[in-house]
Amino acid sequence: MKGTFADDAIRALVADGAIRSEVGIDDARIQPASLDLTIGEEGYSVPGSMLPLFDEDVRDVVTRFARRRLDLAGGEVLVRGEVYVVRLAESLALPASVAAYANNKSSTGRIDVQTRVLTSSSARYDRVSAGYHGELWLEIIPKSFDVVLRTGVSLNQAIFFDGRDVLGAQALSVLEAERTLLWSPSGEPLSRQRDGAVLMTLDLDQEIVGWRARKSYRPLDLARIGAHEPRDYFDVIPRPKDGALFLAREAFYVFSTYEHLVVPPSCAAEMLPFDNSAGEFRAHYAGFFDPGFGANGAGTPAVLEVRPYEDDLIVRHRQPVCQLAYERLTAPPSRLYGAQIASHYADQRGPRLSKWFA
Repeated sequence: MKGTFADDAIRALVADGAIRSEVGIDDARIQPASLDLTIGEEGYSVPGSMLPLFDEDVRDVVTRFARRRLDLAGGEVLVRGEVYVVRLAESLALPASVAAYANNKSSTGRIDVQTRVLTSSSARYDRVSAGYHGELWLEIIPKSFDVVLRTGVSLNQAIFFDGRDVLGAQALSVLEAERTLLWSPSGEPLSRQRDGAVLMTLDLDQEIVGWRARKSYRPLDLARIGAHEPRDYFDVIPRPKDGALFLAREAFYVFSTYEHLVVPPSCAAEMLPFDNSAGEFRAHYAGFFDPGFGANGAGTPAVLEVRPYEDDLIVRHRQPVCQLAYERLTAPPSRLYGAQIASHYADQRGPRLSKWFA
């Protein structure tokens, strides 16, 4: 059966040696349909983003352009705006039909740190080709804050699949008939399908509608969960009086969706960039939702990481900002997100900041 692997299939890949880690793979790192990847011991400061050519090893490219080696065992300050490449503790020896895809963990996106996976002989970020054997490297770019990075921290995650089975418009309609996927904040069912994706909008009608990153001299220590004061790094954005906000070009904001979403046990979901004809901005870094997200009741809002690119923007309450695509799993997971697996964000309401904040 084609589709994305659930947790038991990921455990089987680990048991068969298709996924390896120099620090071992604790079962807590295996999510309902994804695997948390971890920082290894080797990393470098580099002058800019880079991709290997089709016949190049990542290590050869990185060491060729490296400016200095990082001390990840002791903790290294990564400076805002600089580019770093770190070897992940995990490596792969995938079966011929199995591929992988990586993206930011939600916590990482909410502090405006961009991560992208590099694999040898591949000029594409985050895509791991079927049957790949080799190391995994991670490009890291802190955008808003200096961060302290150490070996063992998890910044990104990967899904594994034997052909992704993304639902088209007809299959999504069938799923919606079986289970409500979107709810309003007051608990009313919603339907927002457009061309096989679920459309989501911005919520500017709550006491705190969002946060804007501010300049801070304090590095964020990624080994210290819940230890940072939010207002040392972010300014609160209260509900606008007229339902509209001005967003400055290249500033970083954390918002949430008006719609509360549900990801049923048979599926995973991924947040997609909204059509750029609706505005030049990025609405998220993370975007992978494990099965069970929002399933304990009338859904959970998604948190948005917004950065306007080309121009300043005026955004308004209920403005469309992103789309959600659902994909089938090869089997239901043995544990669901937010039910059998505890999470910092399972019961989030509004623009919840990252787990690193008090």
